[in-house]
Amino acid sequence: LGIRSSAPDNMGRKASSGSKPQEPAGPDEPPRRKEVRPEDTIPDLPENQEAREFLKNAPSKGLWLPFGKEVKVMKCWRCKQYGHRTGDRECPMKQTGNLSNEKKRRVLYDPMASLMERRAKKKEARREARRERQLKKIEYYQKLLEEERAKRDQRRNERMLAKAAKKVSFHDGFRDRVQQREKQRNHMATHEPTHKHTHTRIPHTHTHPHTERSR
Repeated sequence: LGIRSSAPDNMGRKASSGSKPQEPAGPDEPPRRKEVRPEDTIPDLPENQEAREFLKNAPSKGLWLPFGKEVKVMKCWRCKQYGHRTGDRECPMKQTGNLSNEKKRRVLYDPMASLMERRAKKKEARREARRERQLKKIEYYQKLLEEERAKRDQRRNERMLAKAAKKVSFHDGFRDRVQQREKQRNHMATHEPTHKHTHTRIPHTHTHPHTERSR
């Protein structure tokens, strides 16, 4: 608008000097406050008259209400759409939020929260790694225990089989000996002679040598 100022430090002074003088209040009326008009913020100079007139006739309300509804000339931080603020009900990301933008905003406005979150993640990762190591150790020891039990059961089964084989061999040998004796008895019974030999026993007379000499 081509606003010019004679001196930047004296802007308020120039504006106050260029304003219209107020009428003095009556004796019974309280003193009136000085009215601050928008055009008084621009120095009253001949080259600023156009800008002062434009600012004087400019609308004073920032939000328009066509058909009785407020028009929000603003941009949402989450969904990057115009017409509502961050957190309004009109925002489609009111509950979920834009994760990438929320992360950037949190890093920018709350760095300690980001730091604590990273520490918590590292702590959780260490805890999970420790838990994995413990589970691996438990699985390894369980495997060793199962192998030792299997070896012990195998040795026990081998001893039992050896004892059983020994008993079986003993019984087999005893049975073989019994069968051999039976065979011998049967063989002797089958080859026995039919007639019996009678032996005549001659009585033996013992003579004493002294008696023989005396005779």
